Amino acid sequence: MVKDSTFPHANATHFPEKAKNYMLILEDKSELTRNILQVHQLPSWNPLAKAVVYYQLRAGEVGENVAIDFINELRTYKLLKSIVLIHDDLEDEVISYSWRPYTDKNCGDECNSVYILDICQDENFVEVEQLRNTIPIDLKGCPLIVHAIVAEPYVMSPSRKISKEADIYEFDKGGEVNLVKTIAEFTNMSLYIFMSEQEENWGTINRNGTATGTYGLLRNDSIDLMIGNIEVTRRLRKWFSPTKSYTQDEMTWCVPRAKEAATWDNLLIIFQWPTWVAMFFGCIIMGTLFHIFYCNENLKPVSIVRSILVTFNMLLGWTVSFKPKSTTFRILVFSWLFFSMNMTISYESLLRSFLMHPRFEKQISTESELIRSGISFGGREIYRTYFEMNNSTAPHLFSNYEGTTFSEGVRRTAFDQDFAVVASRRQAEYQDQNLGKGTSYIYCFPESDNLYKYSVVLLARKWFPILDRFNSIIRSVIENGLIEKWNRELFIHRPSVERVGTILPLSIQHLLGAFAFILIMYALTILVFVGELVMGYIEKRKLAVKAVYPFKI
Repeated sequence: MVKDSTFPHANATHFPEKAKNYMLILEDKSELTRNILQVHQLPSWNPLAKAVVYYQLRAGEVGENVAIDFINELRTYKLLKSIVLIHDDLEDEVISYSWRPYTDKNCGDECNSVYILDICQDENFVEVEQLRNTIPIDLKGCPLIVHAIVAEPYVMSPSRKISKEADIYEFDKGGEVNLVKTIAEFTNMSLYIFMSEQEENWGTINRNGTATGTYGLLRNDSIDLMIGNIEVTRRLRKWFSPTKSYTQDEMTWCVPRAKEAATWDNLLIIFQWPTWVAMFFGCIIMGTLFHIFYCNENLKPVSIVRSILVTFNMLLGWTVSFKPKSTTFRILVFSWLFFSMNMTISYESLLRSFLMHPRFEKQISTESELIRSGISFGGREIYRTYFEMNNSTAPHLFSNYEGTTFSEGVRRTAFDQDFAVVASRRQAEYQDQNLGKGTSYIYCFPESDNLYKYSVVLLARKWFPILDRFNSIIRSVIENGLIEKWNRELFIHRPSVERVGTILPLSIQHLLGAFAFILIMYALTILVFVGELVMGYIEKRKLAVKAVYPFKI
């Protein structure tokens, strides 16, 4: 499309497709800036496109110097792929110039020299040199400035500080650290990794493009890359250039893992209370029936308590002496014996399971359960906006959300057990592995209850010229399985494994209910025994008084 910068441009929002090439025909050198400013404001603006400038020399101007000035002017707008056509009217020739942004002495800085591509004179076309790649394969030690934010396991804490004058650190571990080191090695760039003194200093990016923290450094082109578990959003994509996604992560709720349930009732909760009630009344009823049949067959009085105790002994599997004579009585005894055998086997097998495997309180696993629990919740401030949507729980979550750093939120969740944190699943699992030293303190909601899934990227400054090369290397790293390998090296175990499968050694704590019961029964026996002694003493006193005073006055 033909543009004329002397006139205001109409609204072009209907044409968002990026430009592939720019052809700038100039009558005056000052027109270049005006033309660039016009196309710079269009949605189709693309500094990665090729820019071709045509200009006719005026008296006293040197073609090579003019070409250098034009290339530097284009460079200020991040147009590195530039060709300048200079028409010399006196010599009646057109010479095309270009430059190499990355050389032994230049790393994308100002252009100091150009080379000739072609010369056209008197209808004779001479190719002097072919157009070279703007971004060569070997970048010959050009600096790659990266700002890292510690976000384990993506970026592990640095091992040492390299420079006293600047915040340059040496990083040895982390998936994204390994990735940028691989990129630097394949492009032959010198890697410099900076880190802020402030913890988790991502910063903020506003709608108008102003930014703070590390986002501000990237927005001002002070650094090339930003790493640290970065979730690409529409706003970030507008103001920065994310790389190809190299993995995915999940944003979810992580809550304190449910505590172990009390063990004093282990002997009772094996059966539900209706089962115990049914067994109790069954024992009473069968004891009564046994008493009736026994009295009818033996024609002598027997205490009903003895019959009930015999029935209870059969239920426990103890030896009892019974001599039923009638067929009905024998069938009744056999039926109760068969029932007792089944109940005893069921109780013993379930008791082994209850004693060997730990039990836990009900685990919070949904947002509604989280709200009902009454514990505090929060996370990084940027995640608060997620809860602005209008659904049943979002208003409550939005209004009560506490802004905090990820590391502080995880520590509160793991140790204080009074906080739920919005966190990356991979980061939370790794922190749980580190803090617990083999014991899991944090439970993250299952995948079905995730807040959302997101792509993890490295964030480059806007219109970073080497981004395509980086994406190609990232693609190769993914295809060769290095990302999975790095993750496996950092994760010793997976906290998602259910703890109910853990077999614990039997201890007094597991049998606390049995010990408590026998102590209560012993105490009750002692009280009854003391009561009998007291009653016996009182009876003796009465008899003694009666012997001394046989007649009442």
